[in-house]
Amino acid sequence: MKKLFLLIAGGIGLYWVLENIAVLWDALRFVLHLSFPLVLGFCIAFVLNVPMRFFERHLFQKTKDKRLLALRRPLCIVISLLFIVAVIALVFVLVIPELAKAFTVLGSAVPSTINSVIAWAQQHSSGLPMVQEWLENLSIDWNAMGKSLLDFISTGAGTLLGGTVQVVSSTVSGITNFTIAFVLALYILLGKETLKRQVKALCAAYLPPKAGQDLMFVTRLASRTFANYVTGQCTEACILGTLCWLGMALLRLPYAPMVGALVGISALIPIVGACVGLVVGALMILMVSPFQALVFVIFLLVLQQIEGNLIYPRVVGSSVGLPAIWVLAAVTVGGSVMGIGG
Repeated sequence: MKKLFLLIAGGIGLYWVLENIAVLWDALRFVLHLSFPLVLGFCIAFVLNVPMRFFERHLFQKTKDKRLLALRRPLCIVISLLFIVAVIALVFVLVIPELAKAFTVLGSAVPSTINSVIAWAQQHSSGLPMVQEWLENLSIDWNAMGKSLLDFISTGAGTLLGGTVQVVSSTVSGITNFTIAFVLALYILLGKETLKRQVKALCAAYLPPKAGQDLMFVTRLASRTFANYVTGQCTEACILGTLCWLGMALLRLPYAPMVGALVGISALIPIVGACVGLVVGALMILMVSPFQALVFVIFLLVLQQIEGNLIYPRVVGSSVGLPAIWVLAAVTVGGSVMGIGG
């Protein structure tokens, strides 16, 4: 009777879910919106915990002073934050000035480049009188184009100002969520041992012994695996950026340190990171020499194939404890099915 009752109740519940799928989806989105600061805080704490554990293993290890031992955790958190901020600042210092310079050169070179292309087309279109006539009548008034752009911006400013309240509200909401998440992450890191004991107590109180043991095993395995994955991903990004910088230096390509740093940092972005580094680097080198830009594109495509099929599976695979072939298969299938999340 118990099994029959559960079967009937399950069938009724499944029918109700299928009939009210839109309501359930809205409820799920509402719950996710409310819990977003908590999830973000857990993610921040998880990422900060990786360098923090390294510093904790090497800071005040031989001392027995209780005051220093009490200060070790806060100091390691601060050092981890400063380390991450320093890495981000170093990348910005290397990339942003050169990128601004490249776009400045691009803006000044576009008119002369277009005029050169038009002149070349006129010289080689003698057999096509219609094309030659169209090219002769073609004239680009850059001043009028700039004025039109200015008028468009000024006209669109009214529309943009109409949504200012919504933009400000979204910005304030995002800052508030990030602040709450950051404070929550600090609380998690400062008392992670206590939080771990509380979770174990909850599992022992409300779950069967076998289910509680399985849950703790999966949690430990996931924590260790993802921590090793973050470490391996950062190591792989450093290797790729260094190889790109050395290869560009050997090929005598311009912007070698900056493009190497950009390629390395963009490698941390799944799926689209490789395209970002390739496009931005090629555009910058294009301002110096189109031939060197072509050489850079070919070099980076070859390097990315070597990195994706040889270096990445070995580095990340050894970090997470999987053979290289399974890491390559997981990245390929997951990226094809679910994009960045996959």
